[in-house]
Amino acid sequence: MERHPLNEHTYWRSVRFAYFALVYLVLLWINAANVDFAAAAGGGYGNLLFLVNAFASYNALYLLPALVLTWLAGRPWPWRWLRLPRGAVLAANVMAVLTGALTTLFFYANAKIHALYGMFINGFVVNLVMTPGGLESLGGSASSTLGFALIGLAFFLGHALLFLLLAFSGRRFALLRWEVRRLARPLLVLLLFSMLGDHSVHAYASAMGKSDVLELTQEVPFYVGTTARSLFKKLGFEVAAQEKSLDLEGRLQYPAKPLEFTKPEKPYNIVWLVAESWRADTLDPEIMPATWAFAQKAQVFANHYSGGNGTRIGIFTMMTGLPGTYWDAFLKGRRGAPLIEVLQQQGYQMSLYTSAKFSYPEFDQTVFSQVPREQLHEIDAPLAGWEKDRQNVSDLLKFIDTRDPARPFFAWMFFESPHARYYFPPESVIRTPYRDDINYATLDRDELQKDIVPIKNRYLNAVHHLDSQFARILEYLETHGLLENTLVVMLGDHGEEFMENGYWGHNSTFSDPQTRTPLILWIPGRAPAVHEQLSSHLDVVPTLMPLLGVKNPPEDYSSGYDLFSGKRREYVVFSDWSRVGYKDADVKIALPTKMQGFVGKRISGPNDEELAPQRAQELLQSKQPQLVRLMQELGRFNQKKTVQTVSAGE
Repeated sequence: MERHPLNEHTYWRSVRFAYFALVYLVLLWINAANVDFAAAAGGGYGNLLFLVNAFASYNALYLLPALVLTWLAGRPWPWRWLRLPRGAVLAANVMAVLTGALTTLFFYANAKIHALYGMFINGFVVNLVMTPGGLESLGGSASSTLGFALIGLAFFLGHALLFLLLAFSGRRFALLRWEVRRLARPLLVLLLFSMLGDHSVHAYASAMGKSDVLELTQEVPFYVGTTARSLFKKLGFEVAAQEKSLDLEGRLQYPAKPLEFTKPEKPYNIVWLVAESWRADTLDPEIMPATWAFAQKAQVFANHYSGGNGTRIGIFTMMTGLPGTYWDAFLKGRRGAPLIEVLQQQGYQMSLYTSAKFSYPEFDQTVFSQVPREQLHEIDAPLAGWEKDRQNVSDLLKFIDTRDPARPFFAWMFFESPHARYYFPPESVIRTPYRDDINYATLDRDELQKDIVPIKNRYLNAVHHLDSQFARILEYLETHGLLENTLVVMLGDHGEEFMENGYWGHNSTFSDPQTRTPLILWIPGRAPAVHEQLSSHLDVVPTLMPLLGVKNPPEDYSSGYDLFSGKRREYVVFSDWSRVGYKDADVKIALPTKMQGFVGKRISGPNDEELAPQRAQELLQSKQPQLVRLMQELGRFNQKKTVQTVSAGE
């Protein structure tokens, strides 16, 4: 029996339905790059079926906002009131194209971030976009900006063209003469049953402790799992022992005791130099001749680690001596670093400089929150990182030159030269060939792997320029006789990876290239030495506080050690937005902080080497006492802490 022709509204609903069906296929294609179906199949066809079902249903769910907005735009009553009878059709069609393009563009960006940095769009990315100075910190070039704009334009034009082709095909070839939208209801029922199925499996796997199944969902963007332990208990199932997740909430109670100090008779000046992305192996006589020569006269810590893999946590941990998990509490309470308070109470003249922004990350609201704004110096001019470094060094030296000699001073500076895109003038070139530019818009893993040597050469040229700016400060201190009564701290906020472990840059993993940095301490009167023991950013403040006359033991205000106390560090701790890391001589472990049962934990050798699953499990089990101590330390300065122990169960 032949169907009746469709009226205009029904026809356009059918076009939109066909359009969103094609958008769904595009989403499947984009997000498939995140998912290792072959690895899932290795765990059995049941695992593969579960992953395929979750992947298919969630990609449909991603379209829900676009569908709802399109439906709302097509409601007829506003347009009837405005006497625009065709307005509902036009508004719904435009909304469909806009939301379809935005959805696929969002997940395209999400897939690119995952490929390059191993994470989906998360709180870190949102903070990067929303916080003043965040996007600027990326160091994008004009070609990158143009590339992003062209990609966005291509998505919108492509979706508009697709919609027009569907509309033309429907009119011309009668492809949409029947109300295909009637498929929407059975498809919606199918989607609901599909999601019910994969969430039921997830709940069962969670109750039974089948972490191999739970791990699969980590490859599905924004998957939200379901648990139903009580239900399975009532049904007579023997559920697995429950693993606990980290709970790091609680009101900050810091420091544990008020700091007491006796101001030294001859207080030290302090010059604190922090370099963006300064990895440990660049401290050598070829790349950094001036810094290397100075290090031979100072204290060098050759096995030193940042407290994280990004600027936020790197600087926070070095200035407070606390793990990065306390960042949110400091930001919420506008809490500053006790070191700064001690210096202010002792009458130090202060001047702080950055070639980035004090507002991103929010250091002006955390570690430097009590520093007057006029002492926080930024350069707003559109200069390259190396140019800002040079200007800031000049300003820093001017501050020292014009200070009151009768009072001690604290000078702090953050250098940007080694930050991607890696900035340097022509005279700083020591390695060729190097990439002229790094276009973030077109960058992918294949291109990185192919061009990683010239990209790293660009980085090394930038570090060589950094050395020249360190040299200006060190030479000034020496020629003016200030090294006799000045403490000098030189370190990186974190490291920088060049695909040694599958990623470029930082903020993705706790690999050694991303977390190891140099640490050079100049302490007047101390014989030069190279220290091979494990050290951390958390140890810098506890090492300096006694030199400032602070009487409290380090545990009153930090989780670190005085590096000259003779106490040996067993392990170092890392953190980022969603994970805590542990590293000792035997193993490196990364634990998610928000997931029940630590689904998503990663275990490797101490130098990032892969481990057989059985060996990884043995190491995790053997490190339970150390991990328990670590978890307790992460909540020690919270007034109400409910940090739980770690279970190694699979």
